[in-house]
Amino acid sequence: PYTMRYLKLLSQGGRCEVEGVHLRELANPDVHEAQFCSSDARLNVLFEAGRETLRQNAVDIFMDCPSRERAGWLGDSFFTARVACDLSGHTLIERDFLENFLLPDCFSNIPDGMIPMCYPADHPNGVFIPNWALWFVLELEEYVGRSGDRDLAEALRPRVLKLLEYLRRFENSDGLLERLKGWVFIEWSKANEFVQDVNYPTNMLYAAALEAAGRMYGLPELTRRADMLRQVIRQQSFDGTFFVDNAMREGGSLRPTGNRTEICQYYAFFFGICSPETHPDLWQRLLDEFGPRRQATGAYPEVHPANAFMGNYLRMELLSRYGHCRQLLEESVDYLLYMAERTGTLWENIGPTASCNHGFASHVVHVLYRDILGLYRVDKPNCVVHVRLADLPLHWCSGRMPLGKDAVSLQWRRSGGGTQFRIQVPAGYEVRVENLTGGELTETVKWPAMG
Repeated sequence: PYTMRYLKLLSQGGRCEVEGVHLRELANPDVHEAQFCSSDARLNVLFEAGRETLRQNAVDIFMDCPSRERAGWLGDSFFTARVACDLSGHTLIERDFLENFLLPDCFSNIPDGMIPMCYPADHPNGVFIPNWALWFVLELEEYVGRSGDRDLAEALRPRVLKLLEYLRRFENSDGLLERLKGWVFIEWSKANEFVQDVNYPTNMLYAAALEAAGRMYGLPELTRRADMLRQVIRQQSFDGTFFVDNAMREGGSLRPTGNRTEICQYYAFFFGICSPETHPDLWQRLLDEFGPRRQATGAYPEVHPANAFMGNYLRMELLSRYGHCRQLLEESVDYLLYMAERTGTLWENIGPTASCNHGFASHVVHVLYRDILGLYRVDKPNCVVHVRLADLPLHWCSGRMPLGKDAVSLQWRRSGGGTQFRIQVPAGYEVRVENLTGGELTETVKWPAMG
């Protein structure tokens, strides 16, 4: 076995003596300089489970899991890559991972222009996930922001543009991708059953990938197409209450279905189809009546629930984006603590039905650094640390994030009606602070006592 938690030895007859049982570990050693601790012990458990999950799934590439799928899947890697940088302070593994998609002259068994869903790997059955190729474009743009490595992005320009050329063949008269080939994958939920003829979440992702490529390569035409695509999706997919997942071609006309999923709503907000300002009723509904406790309340049973990968994580991203950090704290515990307590790692699904140690799930580490500790963004190429301290039900929090051979350290504690904090950054770094605590914020030169 590649992995095990328990080993049970059976003898079918006779006496047996076993000696020297051992397991040789292959894991990432470069994650132990990172630190996180808070006055809420539950968050500390989540951080360690996230670290352990990343440690076992980021050795030479980003793997889905260290057991049955020791392979580098896109989509998942968008989330895993953020954590790898947070915990190690570098992007060496991510560069190797992305470079794998550059090195071959071509990819056998999949259409010319398509990027494999998983590589290095061979797919003689011809299966590919077009959505994962789009997530690849999004990750590549984030990689440039993390690393400053424009050379790799430029080297991959022909491959990215060839992908977009391939996909354009499937655009209908509205500019929407229709009847895509391959395994159209949204997430492990009912959403995967509503992927034809036009799948709106896929088109939301397509718009984001067009815009990302336009920014990376200075191609405003791609950005213009993304804007037009978002307009069309808003007009066709929103039924006045929710965004619907798909439309079917009937008698030459495209008709939206009544299929509605939770993740479709999160895709709409995450990829800029809508916002709390443009769709306030929908946002308030999602904020108040969806999330980890909806199963208990039974709200909106006609909207199929999301799964851990990746709807629940996109929900957490939206809570962060719109400043609901207190709610994010509680929901991250509800979503993940039972996993961490049971296996010490984080899972692919909300139940133990597949991998119980899945690389993308380590993303909670990124959430804890960004939204709880307050290291909102560490811009290494430009040497800027953006701090956002939120209104949270914690007495104190402290953490350390590696930056190559250096590190950034942040501590804060509640003091009276305000918050005291101290930050240490490498020489040459600028610090920008945003105060969302609701009280006075004071920087101190003395480390406050924690506990």
